[in-house]
Amino acid sequence: MMNQRAKLSRFRTAVIFVTAITWAAFAVWLGTSPAALLTTFGVEASSPTMLTEVRAFYGGVELAIAAAMIALWWRGELFASLLIGGLPLFGSACGRLCGLALDGYSQLHLGLATLELVGASLCLFGCFIMPKRRGDVT
Repeated sequence: MMNQRAKLSRFRTAVIFVTAITWAAFAVWLGTSPAALLTTFGVEASSPTMLTEVRAFYGGVELAIAAAMIALWWRGELFASLLIGGLPLFGSACGRLCGLALDGYSQLHLGLATLELVGASLCLFGCFIMPKRRGDVT
């Protein structure tokens, strides 16, 4: 039983760190090279204001998600850390899938949605396998 708990704990910790590092890596990429995101999605013209917005919102939010995940992990709040990492991924994937349905097919967006769904599934599975604390409502 203890061996199983240790394996589950290592799984959750690995998912937290892989997800947080991924969020942080994208934040650094967007913070240092916001125009790369725009060209990836076919935006042909940008302005300094648009680049700053990409740095601030996308890079900033992704960095905040990574920092929150690590801070919550540090405090022993694995469930919250996994939820913070997984829900934005799930939301992004849903938005991409809606875009595919409403705006037309894009292999790039389908690939990104798939990766986001995998990441969200791992995080949310990690939440699902968390033991309930004493006193939690069943």
